[in-house]
This record gives sequence, C-alpha cells and structure tokens, in this order.
Amino acid sequence: MKTIQKLLFLTVVTLPLFLLAGCWSSIELNDRSFARMMLIDKAKEGIELTLAFPLPNRLIPGQSGGTGEQTGKPYTFISKKGRDIGEAYRKIQADLSRSITFGQTSVIVLGNGLAKEGMMQVFDFLQREPRIHINASIYLTPGKAQELMVVPSIFERFPVDILVDYSKAHVTLNTTVKDCLVAFYHGGDIILPSLTFETKTLPTEMENPQKWMGTGGAGIFRQGKLVASLSTYEMRGAMWVMGQMRNAEVSVKSSTDGKYVDYMVNQTRTKITPSISGDQVMIKIKVEADASLITSDSDVDLLDPAQQHKLEQGISDLVEKRMAKAVERAKATGADVFRFGEYIDWYEPRQWRRIAPQWRDLYRKVTVSYDAHVTIKRLGTVKEPLRIQNSNSSEANR
Repeated sequence: MKTIQKLLFLTVVTLPLFLLAGCWSSIELNDRSFARMMLIDKAKEGIELTLAFPLPNRLIPGQSGGTGEQTGKPYTFISKKGRDIGEAYRKIQADLSRSITFGQTSVIVLGNGLAKEGMMQVFDFLQREPRIHINASIYLTPGKAQELMVVPSIFERFPVDILVDYSKAHVTLNTTVKDCLVAFYHGGDIILPSLTFETKTLPTEMENPQKWMGTGGAGIFRQGKLVASLSTYEMRGAMWVMGQMRNAEVSVKSSTDGKYVDYMVNQTRTKITPSISGDQVMIKIKVEADASLITSDSDVDLLDPAQQHKLEQGISDLVEKRMAKAVERAKATGADVFRFGEYIDWYEPRQWRRIAPQWRDLYRKVTVSYDAHVTIKRLGTVKEPLRIQNSNSSEANR
C-alpha cells in the first residue's frame, strides 16, 4: 500500500510538468514578420491596407552588403487591397515568407476618405484581433494614410517611432485602441489626432524637397464617421478637457504694460462632474495646474502677490476659453467625444437609465461650466527682466 501511495503521489506531482514541456504552437522569431504600423485607406471597392515591417537583413550594418555599412532603409511597406481589412491582410500574408504578427504594432493611421465613409469595420477588426495592443495609438491624416510611406526618418530610425514620440511627448491627443473599443461600445463617438504634411527642403536633402510630417488639429467622429475637425487651438482645449495636457507653453499679458509673460504648465489635473435636474444636464469641468515662468517681456513685479494673482487668473481664463471652444465645437456636431454620458452613467446610474434613450438630443443642450485654477510655483533665479537689471545698474553707477 505504501508503494502504491508513493506512485500516486509522484504521478500527481510530475503530471503538470509533462503539460508544460514543449511549445507545440510556437513560431520561431526568425519565422515572424513584425508589423509595427498599419495604414488604412479607402479603395474603390473596400479598403487598402499597408503594413510597415522592419527588415531583419538591414538592421545590422553590413549584414546585407558585407561592406560594414548599412545599405538601404531598414524598413519597408507592403500594400494590398481587399473587401475588408481581413482580406487585405491575408493577401499580404500570402506574399510573405514569414508569419505576420501584430504584437509590436504601436501605431494605426486612418486616411481621410475612410474616416468620412465610416470606420466601423476598423473598430470591428480591432476588437477581434487579440494581438494588437490596446495602448497602440491611432492617428488621422488629411489625405491618404499612405503619405506616410514617403516621410523621411531624420531623427528616428523608423517612421513609426516619430508617431510614438508624439504621443509620449503629449504634443497632440493620444487616442488609443482601448479608447476606440470603449467608443465603439458606447456608439462610436470619438476624437482622433490629425497629422499634417508639407513639402520642404531638409538639411540632409538640400536639392530634393521632401515631405515633412507634423501634428495638427483633430477629427471629430460621430457614430464612427468623421463629421468635423478641430483646429490646433481647439485640439489643445480638448487636451485640457481630457486631462492629457503636459508641458504646455502659455502666454498672458501683464496688467501693467500689456506685454507678454510666458509660462510652462507642468502638471494638470482634470475632474468632470455631472449633475441632473429633470431633463437639464449640467457638466462641470474643473482643472488644476502648476506653472513655471519661462520668459518675461514685461516690467511687472513678479514677486508682488497681487500681480502674480492677476497673471494666474489670466492663464486660468485662457485655459477656460480653450476648453469652451473645443466642447462647443463637439456639441454642435452632436458627437459626445468627451464621454459626458459615461460620466453621468458613473455618477448617476439611475438618472442615466432614464435619459439614455434621448441622450443624443439632450447632449446638444448640456450646460457646461469651466473652473480652471493655475498656480505659479516657480519663477526661476532671475526675478526681474534683464533690461530692468541693466537700468538699475546704470543708475547705480552714475
């Protein structure tokens, strides 16, 4: 009996080890092709999908040519058309010797034509493809997304890294796959950051003009379709509302001589609180921020508490105006891109169940109030403008 008990014990202990041995469904790295970026455009019939891949044989200098120098770009783009994203993806896979994986896809770019027609099929693909990370960023282009294919990589090795850095640096809105999935669940209202393209002569190509990429405004989507756009000024206001503003420069006029004083906003905190009275919905947006002085062209006494309070109020008023511009623009389109409905559902679930069926109509009538409070915390080591210091030194030397 003791022998049987020992055998049973060893069987129970070692059985899990057999289940862990081997990877029957694994694919070696050398057999994978990592799609780092997706470009999706509208085609005559269906869509045109472009995937950006790094080229392993060009990632190591000299590996492809044997000369010790890197030959050619270390990435490539492959495009195919299809009835939908899945069909175009399968056509691309059919031409590759490696298995495509979306495990490193960090950016998805949508063309303007597809955005106007509707991006519901994009939403559908994203929620069904488990390999795409939910933190991948999504951008909108004014023309075709394929314009990115000719953008030179000056400071980064891959074009996709430029877009990743835009999101990390908070120079524009950061809308992710997760945001799209949430928007799809609540009806398809979302806001996407826009890219801009212009032709200019770059330092590395003095004779041949190149297409340069930058950030612009944003696109407003209602039920998955592009219905309006935000200017860069309005997009900045949207960033304040959504709590994404970081390291923003703001300029205000002093009350003494009307000249500008420049500040850098370092930390921001946004809170959205709804309240309901009958069919009247009120939304309060409260923003708190810390600012530090950059430069001053004014003779204002920065150490005077009264003058500092006026400057803080000037920054706060500017923030409120920017937020109001963005919110009113969104309300005019009927697109709840700032998710006010979700806030009501969170704070007032019973009231939300009552007003949810007519929310599209009530949304345009929502009363929004703004309360921004910016505190100046750092003035730097120089308290007065240099011209005032020079004037004081001249008078002292007389």
